[in-house]
This record gives sequence, structure tokens and C-alpha cells, in this order.
Amino acid sequence: MSGKRPQKKRVSFKQNRGQRQRQDDWTRRYHGDRDAIEDAAGSESIRAKGDLSRKRTILVDDADAPVVDRALWREGVVTRIEGIYCFTDAVDNSGEWKLTVRRVLRTLMIEERSAVAVGDRVWFSDQSAYHGGEQAGVIEQVEPRRTVLSRRDRRKREHVIVANADQTVIVASVAQPGLKPHLIDRYLVAASKGGMRPIVAFNKCDLIGEIDAEENPVGQSVDDVFREFASLGYTCIRTSATTGEGIDTLRAALSDHMTVFSGQSGVGKSSLINAVQPGMELATSEVSDTNEKGRHTTTHSRLLKLETGGYVVDTPGIRSFDMWAIDPGELEALFVEIAPLVAECRFRDCTHREEAGCAARAAAERGAISRRRYFSYLKMFDEV
Repeated sequence: MSGKRPQKKRVSFKQNRGQRQRQDDWTRRYHGDRDAIEDAAGSESIRAKGDLSRKRTILVDDADAPVVDRALWREGVVTRIEGIYCFTDAVDNSGEWKLTVRRVLRTLMIEERSAVAVGDRVWFSDQSAYHGGEQAGVIEQVEPRRTVLSRRDRRKREHVIVANADQTVIVASVAQPGLKPHLIDRYLVAASKGGMRPIVAFNKCDLIGEIDAEENPVGQSVDDVFREFASLGYTCIRTSATTGEGIDTLRAALSDHMTVFSGQSGVGKSSLINAVQPGMELATSEVSDTNEKGRHTTTHSRLLKLETGGYVVDTPGIRSFDMWAIDPGELEALFVEIAPLVAECRFRDCTHREEAGCAARAAAERGAISRRRYFSYLKMFDEV
């Protein structure tokens, strides 16, 4: 038998036909057939959830796995997902393809939501002959992701907002809606966790003179918050799609990169992309006058090509950002000002909350690090 690690394979579950787990496949079907015995899988395991399960997972040797000939497939990048269709830009310059997914991937999409995401590199088979010549196909394989920007959805599943982006522009408006430093902190943590370089765009700077007390609950000026993040080494840009402030700087930062624009509803993500590349004509809308919350003009993530080189991903706005798969013990490493202080804490398992001899808490108390950021860490620690 092969010494290679067995692979997992999803197969249909046949009710009332299940067999006990096999070891070495000594069953009637192989009796007397030495070749079949040598080639058979070493074990079979069945995972089920009572009577509701209709799928099972078995372990098969590499020799039993389907033979993949990528010469018969095309490679592409998923640009947007609408319902069951993944629209993909083929790397052979043949244009956009309308793809569905193999059943095993569709099962994963139901269970995990993000089996395929915008930005994924995929391999697909050409099924145009069955669709009247329309460029259509089936996604056969998804390449491993280099980076991800993820959040937790309402059903406690991972929602991959975008895959394989080099960097993320965290768009935060200074007014309408007001600045939310803690939300910026959450995006910074998610970007670092996912392996992306963060850029913070302080947008709508033309409205600074209209900020009132209700829009500034943290008691910090826009300049204070800007300096706070810039002092930590993050790239910060003041922008305005109305006056053009910072647009050239932002355009240069996007060149030759794949960048995802993220942020809450109404902060002006689509407006900034329109300003960076006039003619993009992404839909925009005004913020509600009654509650100053943004309206969802972008309903799904879209990968867009830039004339200066690179890509941008416009994403739907959200009103909260629940982080995904971050262990409390790794949160300290995702706060750049706390990470260097960990070695100075008295206890190796210090959580930086109430322990004696905590270097991070002491630094916050004496003003060596931002007290606001420290309390932001504490809030996230209690949530993850």
C-alpha cells in the first residue's frame, strides 16, 4: 500500500446501508483478491450527526484520488459572487466567465460560507458548449489563500470578505458618520491576523469643521487620532473625494497592489475608488440625516482593475465587525505597542488585565502607550 498520507473525500451517505468501520479492508468484497487487498484503503471513518446527516467523510489513498489534469482547465481570479455564480477573470485574457462550483465545494459553501471568496485563484473547466456558447464553467479547485480578511457572521461562521489581497485600506470618516477609533483597531487586528498591510484613510476631511460632540464621543480630535495611529507605524492618509485631498497619495499607494477597501457603511469607500479612477462609476449615496448611518450602496464585494496597475476590492459596509478565530492569547501580538512589552511582564501567561507586574498596564497608566488603545485591547480580549 502507498505510504503517502491519505486524503479526505466527501461521499453520499446511504441510509440503512452503513457498515462498521473497517481495518485493513478484510471484507467479503476483497476475499481472495490479493491485488484488491493491496490497493484498498487502510481504514474508513464515518462522521454523522444523527439521522440528519446525508454526507460522510472517508479516507482514501492518493492512488484512489481523482487524477487531475490541469491542462484541461483554465485559471482565473474570482471578481464577484452573486448567488450561486462566481464571476471570474481568466488569466489567459479570455475575459469574464460565469462559473458554478463542484458539488463538494457547494457543500462546503453551505457549511462554511466561504469555500470560495472574491480574490480566490481558481481552476475551472470550460462548459460553454452546454450554455449556448456563453463563457460558462465549473470551478474544480481553489488554490490555497495567501491572505484573508475575515469576520464572524451572525451564524458564528467565518465570512471571508476577500482573499489574497496585499493590503487593506481602512476607510474611517471624520464625520457623517463620526470617527470610531475602536472600529479602526478591530480592522487593524484583523488585517494583521490575515497577513495584510493596513492603510488608514481618514476620509471626508472637508467636513472637519462640522464635527459636533455626538460624533466625537472619545473626546479626541481628528488630529489626535491621526497622530495616535501614525505614531504606531501605520500608514495614515487624510482624504476627501469632494476636494481631492490625499487622492494622489492614495492612488500611488494602490499602484501594483491588490487592495481591499473596508469600513462601516457610509464612510465613502466607493466615492474614494471613484476619485482614484474617474470613470469607475461605482454607486454612492448620502448618509441618512436622521441617524447618520450609511446606506448599503455596495451589496457584494467586487474586484476591480486599476489603470495604474493592481486591483481594488470594493466591499459592502458593515455596522459592526466581529473578529474571527483570534485566540485571546495571540491578541497581544496583534497590538504593535503591547507586543514588545510582553517579555517585561512578571508572569509569562499575563493577560495584561489585572495581573501584578504587568508591563503593558503600567505603560498605559504612565502614558507610555495610549490608554484608549489599551482599553480597546481589554474590550477585544473579553470578546474573542
